[in-house]
Amino acid sequence: MINMRRSEGNQPTQSNRANRRSRVALACDICRLRKSRCDGIRPSCSACGRLGFECVYTTPNHSQNVIIQKEYFQALEDRVKSIEETLASMKDDFGASISSQTSDIEVKGAMNDTNSPVQGIGLSYLIDENEPGFLGPSSNDHFLRCLCYAITQGKDMHIITTSTTESYVGSSQTQYPTPASERKQPSEVNIFALPPANEMTELVQKFFFQIGILFPFIYPVTFLETYSHLLKNGCLSVSRKWLALLNLTFATVKLSIIPNRQFFATYIAQSDVYYQRAVDLFGEQVFNGENIEDVQFLLLLGQYLHGRHKPGQAWTVHTLAVKAAFKLGLHSQNALKDMPALTKEARKRTWYGCVMIDRLLSMTLGRPAAIPDCYVKLELPANHECIDTSTIMDNTTADLSVSCLNSTIVLYKQLATIIDILFDHNLDTGTSLSINEIISHISTMEDNLCAWQISLPQGLTILSAAGLRDEQQEPITNAEFFSRKFSVMISLRYYNIRTLLHRPTLASMVETCRHTTDDQGSQTLPLVGLHSLEICTESAIATIDIIYELVHASDWRANLLETWWFSLHYVFNAALAIIGVLWLCKSNYVLGLAMEQLATNARMYPDRAIAVLSQLVSGDAVTDRCRNILQQLTKLLNDHTSEIMSSL
Repeated sequence: MINMRRSEGNQPTQSNRANRRSRVALACDICRLRKSRCDGIRPSCSACGRLGFECVYTTPNHSQNVIIQKEYFQALEDRVKSIEETLASMKDDFGASISSQTSDIEVKGAMNDTNSPVQGIGLSYLIDENEPGFLGPSSNDHFLRCLCYAITQGKDMHIITTSTTESYVGSSQTQYPTPASERKQPSEVNIFALPPANEMTELVQKFFFQIGILFPFIYPVTFLETYSHLLKNGCLSVSRKWLALLNLTFATVKLSIIPNRQFFATYIAQSDVYYQRAVDLFGEQVFNGENIEDVQFLLLLGQYLHGRHKPGQAWTVHTLAVKAAFKLGLHSQNALKDMPALTKEARKRTWYGCVMIDRLLSMTLGRPAAIPDCYVKLELPANHECIDTSTIMDNTTADLSVSCLNSTIVLYKQLATIIDILFDHNLDTGTSLSINEIISHISTMEDNLCAWQISLPQGLTILSAAGLRDEQQEPITNAEFFSRKFSVMISLRYYNIRTLLHRPTLASMVETCRHTTDDQGSQTLPLVGLHSLEICTESAIATIDIIYELVHASDWRANLLETWWFSLHYVFNAALAIIGVLWLCKSNYVLGLAMEQLATNARMYPDRAIAVLSQLVSGDAVTDRCRNILQQLTKLLNDHTSEIMSSL
């Protein structure tokens, strides 16, 4: 009996073997407490399920050598396979579908990073301003106030004196409200969403061919290489900063190129969506200024905000760009030593991009320059053989682009001198130059502008409206077309700066006429400044004539203008100068045949400027506001029975 039992014990059954092989790595707490066999089934083992106990698995502290079950590895493999299939499907469909339809796995990690608490102190918070701030002597607003006080003698000022720049803020914030039902919380917005590939390609081409060529500080070849990588591998294959720059180019194109000059809310809403994505993608990195791409992003962002009539925000972003440029040493000639030619050109063009935009904002906002002219000593950009732009333009057009850039740099150096000397650096100290000092400085600066005009390179020339009107034949090549476009651009910049140069003479006369009753003073002042007034008026007339001709053109010439908000500034500045001259003539303060002839030539131009603003863009609140101001000023000028005029 005993031997038979031992024999049976030495020959285990098949079921016993199976039980030994199925031992689990971790038994549940109940089975361990009862010291019974646990089959390890989760969430509840068989024993606990049969007995009605709550099955809990607690990993002991000494479980370093726990054996991981094969089923766990299989589950991981299945999940990885699912992810790979999803990504492969996204890659195949990228060219035909919106990339915002990414998988939950792909977007979840990115969105978690986007919604971090640090984002709250990023760029969105920084530029959330409600006031444009100080508007100094060189701004149109400053001269407008001077005109309003003179024309109305301080009466009915509420009609006109609302600052055009101050109105930018309210109109840009309330112009295109988003319905509450369409507003999304930050957590619901996918900042990695992109339009279809064909639409993206069209926007990129428009940016470099129509906008980027005017301020060529973004190298198209490198940009397009990254863009091709994006198309092949998806949005997660490129950096957030580059995605921010891409969205900003989209926003700039949507804002700048409006079909048939119709300012539809759709285009502005689309541009704002791209702008918001760009800002959210860049986030708090705006404070770092780690590389040249950061500066380029901020430069383009400042231009966009300027076009959206947000001057305070544009200035804030610009100061960040200047700070980053100094941090990176973009201003340093010595830092360019031993650098590759392509890197040198990128640094030079980005630095001069900062300088040009600084001069532009200093002039339009009337603020001291963030980059003093004595800091600008870097050599000018050049078009080296290593810079390949064949994918965007031919070599002749590329040379013209650089020539236009350098001519603008030199012209804006003259602008800096004008602001420094005639407008006292826009410091608004309360001191003013005498009329003789003003005329003396203007004479010297006028000579400098003439020298600049003579030195313009081949392919660039100062144009007139008559010349554009007579030129009926459409250019055959891109180089011929861009020669005209660059010439129009450089001409309008020249006429605008020349008008600004002679405006202090006009402002001094208007101010003196408003206060003085001394006959001798009213005779000597005009004699000194008559020639300056003539040049100011001629430049303003040339500005309005060119833009009037181009906005009413229906052929290839309609594409020669810069972005519409530059034309808005040029026309409004010119119209205010002409209205000031006409008011001087109407007040009988300036006498003589020359002034009578000047008034006769200029009399039609306030109405022509109003016609330009009516045709320039439709539906923009700031453009409408500027047109309304010109209409009111013109009405006062034409009101011969006005109490204001009869008292003079």
